[in-house]
Amino acid sequence: MAETDNHEAELKVGAHVLVQLGSELVTDVEQAILECVKNAYDADAPGCKIDIDTREVGFKLEEGPVNKYWGFDGSTESVTVEILGKDGQPLTIRPAADNVEVIRKLNYTGRITIEDKGDGLEPSQLQSSWLVISRSSKRSAADGRKSKTRKGRTPLGDKGLGRLGSMKLGDILRIETATSASTTLAVAEFRWADCNAARTVDQIPVFIASLPNDTHFKGTRVSVLGLRDLPEWRRKDRVAEITRSLARLISPFEATSTFPVGITLDGNDQSLVSVTDELLKRAVAEFEFSWKNGEDDSSKRVLVATARFRKRLFTSERNRKNKERTAKVFGTDRGIGFAESLKSYGRLKPYRKEEIDVDGAWFVKLKRTFQWSDMQLDTGAAIVDPGPLSGAFYFFHLDKLGTEDEGAPDVDAPAAAGIGIDRQLLKDMTGISILRDGFRVRSQGDWLGLSQSMTSGSTYGMRVDNTVGYFALTGEHNYKLVEKSDREGFVEDAAYRGFMQIAKFCRGFANESLEQVRRALDDYYKRISSDNDNPPANAFHVLESGIKSTEGARADAARIAAQLQADLDRLEHEATTGGVNTETANLALNVASRAVTAMHSVQAKLTDGARASANLIRLRQEFDEKDERTIALLESAAVGLSARGLAHELRTHLTEIRQRTSAIEKVAKIGTSETLPHLRAIRTSCTAISSAAALIDPMLPRSRSVKETVALRAFAEDFFKSRSSIYERAGIRTRIVGDSVTVRVNRPRLTQVLDNLARNSAYWLHRGEVTGHVKRQKEIVVELTANGFVISDSGPGVDPDYEASLFEIFVTAKPERDTGQGLGLFIVTELLRVDGCEISLLPNRNADGRLYRFAVDLSSLVVHA
Repeated sequence: MAETDNHEAELKVGAHVLVQLGSELVTDVEQAILECVKNAYDADAPGCKIDIDTREVGFKLEEGPVNKYWGFDGSTESVTVEILGKDGQPLTIRPAADNVEVIRKLNYTGRITIEDKGDGLEPSQLQSSWLVISRSSKRSAADGRKSKTRKGRTPLGDKGLGRLGSMKLGDILRIETATSASTTLAVAEFRWADCNAARTVDQIPVFIASLPNDTHFKGTRVSVLGLRDLPEWRRKDRVAEITRSLARLISPFEATSTFPVGITLDGNDQSLVSVTDELLKRAVAEFEFSWKNGEDDSSKRVLVATARFRKRLFTSERNRKNKERTAKVFGTDRGIGFAESLKSYGRLKPYRKEEIDVDGAWFVKLKRTFQWSDMQLDTGAAIVDPGPLSGAFYFFHLDKLGTEDEGAPDVDAPAAAGIGIDRQLLKDMTGISILRDGFRVRSQGDWLGLSQSMTSGSTYGMRVDNTVGYFALTGEHNYKLVEKSDREGFVEDAAYRGFMQIAKFCRGFANESLEQVRRALDDYYKRISSDNDNPPANAFHVLESGIKSTEGARADAARIAAQLQADLDRLEHEATTGGVNTETANLALNVASRAVTAMHSVQAKLTDGARASANLIRLRQEFDEKDERTIALLESAAVGLSARGLAHELRTHLTEIRQRTSAIEKVAKIGTSETLPHLRAIRTSCTAISSAAALIDPMLPRSRSVKETVALRAFAEDFFKSRSSIYERAGIRTRIVGDSVTVRVNRPRLTQVLDNLARNSAYWLHRGEVTGHVKRQKEIVVELTANGFVISDSGPGVDPDYEASLFEIFVTAKPERDTGQGLGLFIVTELLRVDGCEISLLPNRNADGRLYRFAVDLSSLVVHA
């Protein structure tokens, strides 16, 4: 049968789709209002006013043919509809002729108006743009750039969907606009409720008119009439809540605020609260970031990060321990000694610029620069530079917001009309905002992962509830970052991944600098509190020596008391026989008696003190048990780190299995029998998973006290052989050189040590390849020596900034805390220390001038022939 063309067929859109879009694209009423405010910004308005009147009762009259309005008379909670004749009387029966003029009367309760004094719209623009859903004159060009407005602003909107959000506010949407004070008002109006009665979008009644401009208004007024959920709007404190919500959506920071907005709810005027510079002075730590062109090479951007810390960060008196520390460190010299110690503190070496001022507004200032190459993802996923941007974080002690070292105003002083700046407001503002030209881009929860520092093992980093901050973007420079249609964040593409990497480096810098200066305080306090002659490590020896001295004194006291008693007996005998002068004898007897009594008293006290020896023995046993538990925890942590690395391998194989399974399903559907290659691949992956899981088994500390004789060459060969598939897949060659030595060692512990070092090498070999810093053949070399082994690789080597602190806890040069928590080398050091062994970084440098050889000294375990 031949097909015929139907020239009258056309594609239409169901009216209800607008309801679906409006409910899904805008999260809440605040976001709906914000979309209108952003339109005012795009119109070059100097600001805008939001007027909410929940008590207003009024009506609007719309005149047109009966076929336009008949059937569109459904009521809502705050809107009722009447269809009237030209005489103003209600019509109950539809007129027969379609062209009969009728009046639709819309009675409403409640109104929201967003008014600006911007450019306004021409009547033709109302019909060609504003009334066309998803049609926007502000849409960007093919390269993503947008044309600027007359005042040089880059438009925020471009999707033509923002007005759909108004249905969350109410039923009737009305716009009144004029391009000058002398032109008429162009008016357009329609109901969202009509979407339920209309079959297609083009059937929804739209009222258009030109009205006299008696007030000489220039700009645009967008009103929503017939508010939804009136009881909620009228609820007590609603004005404060909506003001605070909008304050989060329109930049609350003075430094980034570009568009003043006023709000009135039922006659109560409010200004959006701003987190003023005065309030930010209460922060105990401040971090500033600038992603900009480099000074040495303007074609390459760099991240310049600056950290500033007030003295109040270090002088906490929250508990007894902190009070004692503050008194010890700052009580005598105002912190001068601590300040001097910072200049040589190893953990601060990565910071290129340090400024320390004991009496200044900022006690410590740190600065560091990061390159774009540092930010490349380990996965190799593409990232794109999102364009220049800036940002700032502010870290507060909420229990102590005073600013005695800055002289700022009282914490509860109001910063804006209507709402005071207080602790609760600060808590409401916590988190990191993304601002584009002063307007917040919504993001889900703790999008930057500030809470990760709370679960990473460190107690020094930022906290979600104590940190306020923002990243400031612009439409002009960051046009590659595209907002989602629902305004809930950005489209996740290469530019967004680039932005997230920059943001994560900012987070890492803030957390790490906070950790280093606070750890420096703890280390300094421990150093000045300990007795240099009796370091903590020798405390048991000191106690034992003191107890031995006590026991010796008790023996001496017993001997002297016995001698005195013998002398006393002799004097008594001589006195009774008349061998000496009676008066002299009595005097001597009295002296001797008192001496004997005193010696017995001393002897009794020394005996009580000597009982501490038994207590010390028990105490030493408890500490030995604690050391054993610490060793067990270290070994378990080492296994955990290895298991986490192996988990990545397992995911790779599981992905292969899923892909092969899908392929088999497709083959089965089309009826072919080519399943054998897929089954073989699945079997290979299963074998690899079993092998990977088996790698954990030798590291499990089943018996920590058991030692066995191990030939290091055979041990290393078995280690790399069991992991050969991992290294082959990564393109890493392994070599073992040198003469073997035999050690008597706990095998699981030694396996944990080598596994951690080898994994570090594999990571940095991959990292050097991803960043393009290293072009050499990827290789790991284990060199056997007379007292252990040396492990090295052909990667980039150790960052010079970390040479002095690499083996300390929570120190890592890895760019992401997700891939390194600064535990591996610390655990290796502690596990070796248990057996009297050590690890060190040899002075040899690679072709890039970096240290790269790790020496493991097992001298105390070497078996000599």
